[in-house]
Amino acid sequence: MESKTEVKIPNLNTLADVIDRLIVEVNKLSFFENKKRDEHAKDKPDAEVITHWDNLSRDCCEYRSMLKNEINRLLKEIVETGEYRTLQELRTFRAPGRSVEEILDEQCWVVSRDLEFQDELLTALKEKLCKDLKEKI
Repeated sequence: MESKTEVKIPNLNTLADVIDRLIVEVNKLSFFENKKRDEHAKDKPDAEVITHWDNLSRDCCEYRSMLKNEINRLLKEIVETGEYRTLQELRTFRAPGRSVEEILDEQCWVVSRDLEFQDELLTALKEKLCKDLKEKI
């Protein structure tokens, strides 16, 4: 059976990539709008500064609209074709052979073992410090 959609490339044109980029642009837009608002709130706002932030904000708005259109296009394609294909993204990182639960369990044991010896360590340190202090007196 022949596929109706093109294969998406991770970190380039997948739905997740476009959504991620939209999040970044919305955050940038918020930052630029806040800067513009801060400048407007000053006793003597600088028109050039306001224009600078406004231009950056407008660029983000345009980019945001383009990204939203791309998300709509991708979602429409998925609904119409009933499929979504991406290349498998091969990673150099390999998960450890142990589960997170096993690693945390081991670390908790190490910490608890260290706490058992904490009293012995404190006692030894007190004795050493008291001895050194008495020698100096």
